[in-house]
Amino acid sequence: MREMVVRKMEMKDTQKVYQLSRESFSEPWALAAIEKEMTNPVASYFVAEMDGEVIGFGGMWHVLDEGEIINIAVQKSYHRQGIGKLILNQLIAEARKRELVAIHLEVRASNEAAKRLYLKHGFNSIARRKGYYHNPTEDAVIMTCELK
Repeated sequence: MREMVVRKMEMKDTQKVYQLSRESFSEPWALAAIEKEMTNPVASYFVAEMDGEVIGFGGMWHVLDEGEIINIAVQKSYHRQGIGKLILNQLIAEARKRELVAIHLEVRASNEAAKRLYLKHGFNSIARRKGYYHNPTEDAVIMTCELK
C-alpha cells in the first residue's frame, strides 16, 4: 500500500517544489524566492508526499487575523486523486489553529477544477480582478472562506 502524508515543508523540499511550480504555473517563483519563504515568519507551507516523493505543495500567508493562500500545486500525474484536497485541508487546519477569521485566494477564471474544490470547502467568489494573470492574460476570481 502506498503511503501518503502531508507535512510541513522543509528546506530540503525546495528544489522539488520549484520543479512542481515550473510545471504548474505559467509564472513560477524562482528557487531563491521559494527558499526565502522557508524563513518568512508569516508563511506556512506544506508538501504532499507519496512514498517519500514530494508530489504537491501549498502555501499560505497569515497576517493579523486573515490568511491568503499563495499557491497549491500537484504533480500532473497525480491530478484528480484528492491530493489538492488534502493540501487545502491542511492549510485550512493551519488557519484554524492560528485562529484566523478568514482565508482568501485568487484563482484563474478558467481553472474550473480548482474553483470547484474551493467551493466544496466553503469558499465563495467575491470579486474578479481583470487581467490579473499574464502568460496568458486572464482574470482572477477572488474567493474567501469565513472561518468564524
